[in-house]
Amino acid sequence: MQGEARRVATPVGEPIGSVDEEKDEQGIAHLVEHVTFLGSAKREGLLGTGARSNAYTDFHHTVFHVHAPLVNTSFGEPTPMLPQVLEALAEIAFKPEFLHNRMEKERRAVLAEAQMMNTIEYRVDCQLLQYLHEENALGYRFPIGKTDQVEKWDRQMLMAFWEKWYFPANAVLYIVGDLGSEVPMIEALIERAFGAVPSGRERLPSSSGESNSQNGNGVAHSGNGVSKEPVALGHLKRKHEVRPPVAHRFGCGPLKAGEAPPTARVFKHRLLQHFMLSLFCKLPVQPMTRIRDMRAAFMVRIMLSVLQFRLNRRYVEAQPPFIAIELDQSDSGREGCAVSTLTITSEPKDWRGAIQVAIEEVRRLQRFGVTAGELERYKMALLRDSAQAAEQALSVPSADQLDFIMESLALGHTVLDQRQSHELLQEWAETVTQEEVNALAATYLSYISHYRAEEELLAAAEKGEGEFVMPPGPVRMTSIVACLPAFTDPSGQSSGGGLPLQRGASMTTDKHVDPAAAVPTGDEEEDSNLQDVPEGAVRFELEPADIEEALAAPSMQVEAPEDVDVPKYLLSPEEVEQLVAERQPRFIPLERYGPGSDATPPADSATGIVQRRLSNGMKINYCQTDNEPQAAMVRMVAAGGRALEGQGPGPSGTGVVSIGTRTLSESGTVGNWRRDQLELFCISKLINCLLDADEEFVFMDVHFAIGESGLQAVMELLHLFLEAPRWEESAMARAKQMWLSHYRALGKGLERATADRIMTSMLGPDRRFRDPNPEEIEALTLEGMRNAVMTQLNPSNIEINIVGDIAGADVDNVVLRYLGTVSPRAPAQPLAVLPPVILYPPAHLRRQAWHLKDSDERAVAYIAGKAPSRWGSFGADSPVTAPVMVVCPQVLPPNASSAQIERNTQIRRAHPLYADVSLRLLTEIMNSRLFTTVRDALGLTYDVSFELSLYDRLRTGWFVCHVTSTHAKIDEALDASLRVLRSLPLQRVTPRELLRAKRTVLTRHESEMKNNVYRLGLLTHLQNEHVPLKVPECLRDLRTMYEAATIDDVNDAYAQFQMDDDHVFTCVGTSGPTAPARTPVLEGSSAVLAEQAALQADMEAIGQPKAMDGKLLLSVMAAIQGSGLGQALGKVATQKEGEKQ
Repeated sequence: MQGEARRVATPVGEPIGSVDEEKDEQGIAHLVEHVTFLGSAKREGLLGTGARSNAYTDFHHTVFHVHAPLVNTSFGEPTPMLPQVLEALAEIAFKPEFLHNRMEKERRAVLAEAQMMNTIEYRVDCQLLQYLHEENALGYRFPIGKTDQVEKWDRQMLMAFWEKWYFPANAVLYIVGDLGSEVPMIEALIERAFGAVPSGRERLPSSSGESNSQNGNGVAHSGNGVSKEPVALGHLKRKHEVRPPVAHRFGCGPLKAGEAPPTARVFKHRLLQHFMLSLFCKLPVQPMTRIRDMRAAFMVRIMLSVLQFRLNRRYVEAQPPFIAIELDQSDSGREGCAVSTLTITSEPKDWRGAIQVAIEEVRRLQRFGVTAGELERYKMALLRDSAQAAEQALSVPSADQLDFIMESLALGHTVLDQRQSHELLQEWAETVTQEEVNALAATYLSYISHYRAEEELLAAAEKGEGEFVMPPGPVRMTSIVACLPAFTDPSGQSSGGGLPLQRGASMTTDKHVDPAAAVPTGDEEEDSNLQDVPEGAVRFELEPADIEEALAAPSMQVEAPEDVDVPKYLLSPEEVEQLVAERQPRFIPLERYGPGSDATPPADSATGIVQRRLSNGMKINYCQTDNEPQAAMVRMVAAGGRALEGQGPGPSGTGVVSIGTRTLSESGTVGNWRRDQLELFCISKLINCLLDADEEFVFMDVHFAIGESGLQAVMELLHLFLEAPRWEESAMARAKQMWLSHYRALGKGLERATADRIMTSMLGPDRRFRDPNPEEIEALTLEGMRNAVMTQLNPSNIEINIVGDIAGADVDNVVLRYLGTVSPRAPAQPLAVLPPVILYPPAHLRRQAWHLKDSDERAVAYIAGKAPSRWGSFGADSPVTAPVMVVCPQVLPPNASSAQIERNTQIRRAHPLYADVSLRLLTEIMNSRLFTTVRDALGLTYDVSFELSLYDRLRTGWFVCHVTSTHAKIDEALDASLRVLRSLPLQRVTPRELLRAKRTVLTRHESEMKNNVYRLGLLTHLQNEHVPLKVPECLRDLRTMYEAATIDDVNDAYAQFQMDDDHVFTCVGTSGPTAPARTPVLEGSSAVLAEQAALQADMEAIGQPKAMDGKLLLSVMAAIQGSGLGQALGKVATQKEGEKQ
């Protein structure tokens, strides 16, 4: 199948998953996947070629996949990649060695993976699946299996399982990519790679007892890969047609004898934050093989869209009783059924009101259906969406194409590409009637609207009453699952935790854990996680019967909905003409080229980028791409961000920019338009917006469809956003509540809380880079937010970037008319560039360990420290200025002279990209070494990573190394990671390491260049005076700078980091019923936050010398002087505290 240009995706799928395992094999499919995949030498040969490989196991499948460029240019002459990829896949699937060393490494990795992914979100996911599928193996036979079994299997058991399932007749090979018309050649390559694999044969009874050492292809492997003589074999193996049964209890058809409505099942945990209720209805998959099947799926999308819009209207009420209400209806190839799910999320105290809103809106749609206006709007929007997908058919990444194909085949759908689907849709979409959609809604929503009235509903349907003409007729609920916090504050508000976004999202083997690790249920009264009420909290009591009564409440009567008038324009043509006449917008010369230069210069010859500057000071960069035909993106950027927030509580204090930006987003409208009108306007134009703020900028990203005046509609929206934004008290209340909830969750998330402790240690009293606390949130005012945000949204401080399927003349016209007419304001005050200051407090604050009380054990560690700026010369802390001229370096031949090398080094290191390129290559090399040592050689972790947080305006950043492990191994994993970070001066970077890093980064760059979001990031800041070194030449020279980089450049980048004990921060976080001996137990979020407040107080003392005692002052002085006395002073301080006691 055709896919993205110049790349190919090639997976091998085996129809073997966790439901196929025997009772004593739970998790063996996953472990076999690990050993065969990571034990392949030919897979390792793909490293450094630009290929990406991975593997996963789910309920029904094991898949090995490689996503690679068409040509390997890493070594010598370019060679085709597909033969190498196919040979690697053949070895992975059919020629594994099962070496003892590899088995033990992967056993440790799987056990570490289990603990790493055992988050509260995963545990909720397990509970939802357990109750959704309690009648079959999907409810308890999860892919990770049972860790106690994983610890015991030997080589013979793994090989016996592999023999049973891994043979050619049981595998499917997919190839998707830029293949052209070379099908015969590809078939020959497949034959060459897989044709020599022996056919699997049934094993004849053997008295030797050696059957477990044989593989499924009739060849036995010893520990060193040497073959033995084959034993007696029988008939050829065939694809496994008979699988362990997965029988579902569906929510349709006649009621069985004694079948009653489901009761609510409760999962309660101390780490949960919100009330979350999930209502499930399982239905058979309807394979999409006929036009009527497509028609039904199209009408389901209309129904879901209408309901979501109506729920959004309820959300913008002054004090909505819910956080989110979402209805999803989708087929699941992984689970072998279709599932309709209504998810209701709210603050614990608001649970009853949230259920009421959800049931009211579902009943309204189930009884009265959609309005004529709603039907036409969403038909047109879905048709436009389909047309856009058809235009982009050839630009869909091969990996996405593969996922679509494999899922469609698993469900029994006829596979059509986007263009074929759209052509069929066009033929009949206009014939979809209001009566059909209403009948479908009456059927599919009846499980929610008629809970506890199932018998009456079925009886009425049998008599022909009601509108249940759509198959499968009336449906009923199959499961009700409530996930509740164990404790709340006295007012009933949440006190910590988080929830998954999608059921089953973690049910593949890179994201799951042993459900047998005591995932608690509501029936376990002795569960320790429900005991020990945290200080300041109360138990959250809610009986299942109360939830059931609320769902079935007959008092919730509803009326037919009213339609909404949707504006054709946000600014009428007459208004625009008047603005143009009054303000006379024009283009003016770019600042970089001076006042006498051309105001409308042509596109840059190397990059295709066009730059403009409007008379009101706004800067414009745009570039035409064919990445997404008939689509484009706009990014508005205003310099400032959270770095300009005040300190501490106050109307303009900590959080004023972040929460102010969220307030504008919550308002969701501009000018005199209501929010529901603006939302429907955006839906009709296929416009999606995101408004947010980070540490340096306020930004808005807009993705939209070209055609139907899409670009003009976006510019109308931006004009009104800058001229007439809506600041509403109710929106501020919702924004504050969201940030309060986010803060309360901090103390219940092991990773977040551990990382926050590192940040507190490094930054001390500077709170611009951390979440505002409740006192700071409460002190903010609407006027303070308006002043802080609108000061940054000054036209002279704004840059607009546009990327997509656009025409230059159209862009110039709409930009001039709609953005050029934004009122100019007084020049923005120079932004105070106040970078974060990394403090070096005493050793006990730089090296911390803490414990979170939990039902399950987990462990994580962070290493952090100061990082250099990505712009400007290394070591230069002064503000940078725009370059006069940018010279591109050369990629020198191996025999270059010393004079050429020296000159090229000077050119390269003077280039604006030098620091950024060197740091990115260093990051790749560090990550490769961490994986090789800590993950692969030592087996201490499943996941370890090194990341840099680098800024564009601020001259200081930081690095973070994150590693997970078990309680027993986390300190060892931390020490091993730190040794790797410090090893570069002793274990110098090799040419092979550098070449692999270059290839990885450049391949990623080439792949991302097909993505408009990535292209938009490249354009951003090209005219930003606060990022003066980013100029179009940076984009022109990016590839050459990577290719020309040297080992000395990487060493130069590494020299900017201080990895000694006095400059590195570490924090180990553990969770579980009991703490490791060395760490204090923190009971619940209130205790965690109280302990963090004490830590914050210590750091504030360091940031304010007048309040420090002598001990802390000496420590700070020692750190500033670089005397290395921090650790010694920490010990002295500890001794003195002991003497006082």
